[in-house]
Amino acid sequence: MKQLDIISPHLGIVVTLSVIIIIGVVALYNIYVPVSSNEMLLKINRGDTAATIAEKLEQNGVIRSKFLFRTLASMRGTDKHLIAGTYTLGGKHNLLQTLKMLEEGNVTAVRVTIPEGFSMYQTLHRLEKSGLAKYKDLYKEATNPEFVYQLTGFKVPSLEGFLFPDTYAFEPDVTVQEILSIMTSNFFNTLNKAGIDPYAIDDFYDKLILASIVEKESNYPEERQLVAGVIYNRLSAGMKLASCPTVNYILEQKGIKKKVLSYEDTQILSPYNTYLNYGLPPTPICNPSLASIKAALNPARTDYYYFVSDRDGRNDFSRTAEEHLAKAKKYRRKEWE
Repeated sequence: MKQLDIISPHLGIVVTLSVIIIIGVVALYNIYVPVSSNEMLLKINRGDTAATIAEKLEQNGVIRSKFLFRTLASMRGTDKHLIAGTYTLGGKHNLLQTLKMLEEGNVTAVRVTIPEGFSMYQTLHRLEKSGLAKYKDLYKEATNPEFVYQLTGFKVPSLEGFLFPDTYAFEPDVTVQEILSIMTSNFFNTLNKAGIDPYAIDDFYDKLILASIVEKESNYPEERQLVAGVIYNRLSAGMKLASCPTVNYILEQKGIKKKVLSYEDTQILSPYNTYLNYGLPPTPICNPSLASIKAALNPARTDYYYFVSDRDGRNDFSRTAEEHLAKAKKYRRKEWE
C-alpha cells in the first residue's frame, strides 16, 4: 500500500502534464496552422460579437474552432470591438491571421476559383458560397435568353459552357450581371488569344457541347483528341454516344452524385440522356477547359469507336464492340458491380 501511495501522486502529475501538453498542442495547431478554404464575403454589423462571427467562420470552414476564436479575441480584448464592414475571408490563413483582419478592418477583393469541368450549377453555387450573390439571382440571369445573347452572341438557353474555369478576383460590391459578364468575357478572350474565333467556326456551339463531354470523359489532356475523335466517329456512324457524364449531368441537377450509373439511371427520360437519344445533348454539360475545346476543334482521326477507363483513370480505346467489352470486363472494379 505504501508503494502505491508513493507512485500514485507521481502518476497523477504525469497524466495531468500529458493532458495539458495535448491540449496545448491542439490549441496551437488550431490557432497557427493555416486552413485552406474557399474565399468568402463576411458582413460584420455593428454590435456583432466574436461569438456570432466565430459561428459563421466555423460553418464556412474558415477556422477550425469557434471556441478558440472567441477565447483568443477575449484575451486580446477585441471580442466586442471587431470592426464592422464587409470582409474577404478564407483562402489560406490561420485563426490568428483571420482575427487580426477583423481587428484591423481589412477589406479586399474576393478570389473565387472555378475548376475546369465545373457545370454552371456548380459554378453558381460556388459563387453563392463566396457571398458575392445568391444562387437564384445568378441562375436567373445565366438562363435569361436576352442576357445570354448579349454576352455570347449565340441564341442559346444558358451560359453553360461559357463561364470559363479560372481564378477570379471580384470586388465585394460586384453585381450579378458583372460577375457573369467577367467570366464570359474571359471565355472569349482566352479563345481569341489561342487563335480561335468562335464566330468564324461553323456549328461552334455544337463543338462546345462536344468539348464539354470530352472534358468530363478524360482527366488527361494528352488523350482528349482521341476522345473527341471517338465522339465524332460515333456521331458520323449514327451511333448513340452512351456517355455517362451526360446522365450524371441530369442527376447532378437532382442533387445526386454517383461513381457508377445503374441501368435505371441510363433509362432516365431526358434530352441529355445520350444512352436513349442520338446526337449531342441540347447544351454543354460543363464549362470545358481550353484543352478540351481545342480537342473538339481538332479531333484525332482514328478508327476507334469505344473507350473505357482503366484502373488508373486513363482511357483505353477500342475499334470494335467485342474488344471494348473485353476491356471493360478486364478493368471491372468492385465499385462498378
